[in-house]
Amino acid sequence: MTNIDWRSRFGRGWITSVRDQGGSQNCWAFATIALYEAMIRIEHCLWARRSEGDLARGTGKQAWDLGNIGEGTIFVERYGLADPDCFPWGEAAAMYTAKPHAGDLRATPLSPTPDRAGRTMRIVAGANVTLTEPARKRQWIDLVGPMAVMLVPPVDFGSLHDGIYKPTTTVKGGAHALLVVGFNDDERYWIVKNSWGTTWGVGGYGKVSYDAGLLEDVGFTGLRGTNPDPWAKRRLRTGALVQGGNGALRNNFELFVKVGSNLEHWYRENADSKMPWIRVGTVRSVDKYRDTFHDDALDCPAAIQSTFNRDFELVYRSNYRKLRHVYYDQSSGWWNDATLFGPTDPVGIPGFVQSNRGAPGDFEVVVVTQDGRAHHLTKHNSAPWTHTPGEWYERQVFGDGIAFGGPSLVQSKLGMTGSPENEQGELHYVCTAVDGQLLHFRRALAAIGWTLIGTFGQNATGAPCLIESTYGAGDDAGIGNFELCVPIAGGQIEHWWRYNSSPGPWNRSAVFGTGIRRVIGLLQSTYGTNLELIAERTDGQYQHYWRGTSGWSAGPLVT
Repeated sequence: MTNIDWRSRFGRGWITSVRDQGGSQNCWAFATIALYEAMIRIEHCLWARRSEGDLARGTGKQAWDLGNIGEGTIFVERYGLADPDCFPWGEAAAMYTAKPHAGDLRATPLSPTPDRAGRTMRIVAGANVTLTEPARKRQWIDLVGPMAVMLVPPVDFGSLHDGIYKPTTTVKGGAHALLVVGFNDDERYWIVKNSWGTTWGVGGYGKVSYDAGLLEDVGFTGLRGTNPDPWAKRRLRTGALVQGGNGALRNNFELFVKVGSNLEHWYRENADSKMPWIRVGTVRSVDKYRDTFHDDALDCPAAIQSTFNRDFELVYRSNYRKLRHVYYDQSSGWWNDATLFGPTDPVGIPGFVQSNRGAPGDFEVVVVTQDGRAHHLTKHNSAPWTHTPGEWYERQVFGDGIAFGGPSLVQSKLGMTGSPENEQGELHYVCTAVDGQLLHFRRALAAIGWTLIGTFGQNATGAPCLIESTYGAGDDAGIGNFELCVPIAGGQIEHWWRYNSSPGPWNRSAVFGTGIRRVIGLLQSTYGTNLELIAERTDGQYQHYWRGTSGWSAGPLVT
């Protein structure tokens, strides 16, 4: 006999938080969203909330309209599925809280943020499967993941508490959709996630008996092959290393490094069992512009994949004595020059993120100058603002006695005390002081300035890399730990972490590596939430390290 529960399996949680559809008939959208969120988590080890409003309004439904999971699938295949910041359910629900008067059947159109194309998870045609035979449904749930279902339960279904449901009446209610997250063969029940808030069942979950006759004969919808958007991954990577949406598994590593005075784009083909690092343009050698580009680089760049159609955006130190912003246009396939900006003669790799402020989100950069101070610069990507959209401007100079600044800027979930759709959260930045200690600064986006909130460590010989991981986040509403790697005396790397659900002290986790000059990129990957790191060695070569369940290991040289 087999007992499966995806709420807690393999030592981790996989199911996103319970939602409440309120008085709407959009249960089908909530069940579909729950399926997609669960499979993004299972396939990519990523918490990624999706928007019920985007799905409901995208399919042309109002609050009083009942749809189905198949309609939702067709919409996602064609147009993707956006996050709640792009089109909140609360906004959608407010548009149509009551049925219009007779004769007034006009629907409010879908009105997401202008960068929707770059903040939608995607699937390919045929990603869904429908199964009706109970044994095959249980097998899929065991081997792949949860499944969504539409059924017509009896009217007493709403009174389920902590027991195993069996109908007490034959009177049917309306059609309803659920997510089946597991089953128990020993006690003969299915485990379902509902969208009636946490007061239904136990915390929003219920047990439906095999003998209830509700789930045995109806079709279950399963999903494979999700391709999450860069907006959902933005806290999980920093510096020169990105895990994008390319490749057969939709999770290739993308790396941008300086070779000579040029920038080079490398990727690791993660669908290949050998996982080789390949320089872009190696196969298409005639395409020299994509092989190497921008010959004014003084250092490796900081890279993000933005919500502008998933474009790669780089910021690096230029021999023009400024920072340069360049981007790769996914539509044309060409690298484009954006602008020179920032203070004169910056040092090190900048911290670079796309923040929560505005839609599209603003670009934020922190870079250190030779006088040992940090400069915070912003590029507004939406209007109206005091500064012209598209123009970089300096917001603040802070700190002193800074020896090394690097790719250690994070748009954190900390400070998001209200709904994720409306709160901006905090920026966090860590740099290295002249005495080898690490300085931790914080800024709430709505606040006046940066504040030094702590120091830790010693003997650092370069700048750190900082991310906010999913460790410590029980579900999509949780706040993950900070993970930091920094070079130290003796050519090694220290790994530090800080618990963020109730912020505590920094803790040193490990010391590893040899012959290390500095770290240039860090991310949490889809490989069982492994940490992946790129370090520059003292001989100028780039070394890949990764951390799995048995600790840190050295991977191959990249170049």
